[in-house]
Amino acid sequence: MENSNVKKENRKALPKFFLVILVSGIFGGVAGFLSGVAGASSLPEAVTAGVRHLLAAIVPWGIPVGSLVLLGGGWVLYRRARSLARDWAGGDEAAADKADVLLDWVSLLSSLTLILDFFFLAAGGTGSDGTLKPLFVVAAFIFSCVAVTLLQQKAVDLTKTLNPEKRGSVYDMKFQKKWFESCDEAEKAQIGQASYKAYRAANTACIALWLALILLDYAFDFGLLPIFVVLLIWSVLLVTYTLECIHLDRGKCRTGTDGPQ
Repeated sequence: MENSNVKKENRKALPKFFLVILVSGIFGGVAGFLSGVAGASSLPEAVTAGVRHLLAAIVPWGIPVGSLVLLGGGWVLYRRARSLARDWAGGDEAAADKADVLLDWVSLLSSLTLILDFFFLAAGGTGSDGTLKPLFVVAAFIFSCVAVTLLQQKAVDLTKTLNPEKRGSVYDMKFQKKWFESCDEAEKAQIGQASYKAYRAANTACIALWLALILLDYAFDFGLLPIFVVLLIWSVLLVTYTLECIHLDRGKCRTGTDGPQ
């Protein structure tokens, strides 16, 4: 019966699988042909020149403006969370949950700020016309990183106030490990669910990037390095996830329980 169910599921899924392969092949062939046509024209050179001019205009102000918008929003949310924490101290338990959600948004905004900072710092070295003012970009990057760190420290400290069992400081190199160890089982389960969704999203993103880079290479001829970097990240993701699963399975075998003790 068990083997019959397995075969039944395979037969049910197989037509859809072949259909996806067929559609993907047709799309890849058409996109590859169009990319080759674009590569034979002057379009790639025009796009490259346009991107360089755009970077020359926005890079010097990318970090200050991005930090002002994202970190500004983060500080507003932090202040609201701090106000809710005062209500929680006064006996309003629902306020603590709302504050935790706001602090999660603060963490997201600060992380996005760092990603933008690294992008504009890298882009600041791509100009050859002297208009990108790399020293200004570096100074803005350092200032933004300091602001991000301070905001994260405030958010972590407030979270520890709401959850006294939490441990760790953002200035500690082992912060993430200590923070995870101080979470209870329900929080660890939530982290596991979120991590699995992130794993699936990253897998999809790596496949999409690999395909896009292959097609764009026909037009822009930027070589194998970008494709190699995507595949390297994908490999690290897959290997790390699989090895951790093996480690956890061994923990269950040793303890004879549902997880390592």
